[in-house]
Amino acid sequence: MASRICDRAQPGQVLVSDVVRQLCAGKTFEFTSTGEANLKGFDEAVTFHEVRPAAASGSTPPVSS
Repeated sequence: MASRICDRAQPGQVLVSDVVRQLCAGKTFEFTSTGEANLKGFDEAVTFHEVRPAAASGSTPPVSS
């Protein structure tokens, strides 16, 4: 799955699945949903999230969808 998600990312963009977003809850990353798509070899659509470092505000932002 990771390879298929990486194939959809633009240069310099980091995309992850919703499972990765959930596992990173409470960490210093911000997530923006970029939609979903059916990936070859998977029965259900996969939701993609772009990952960015959290703004340097001194607090950990919530995971957004």
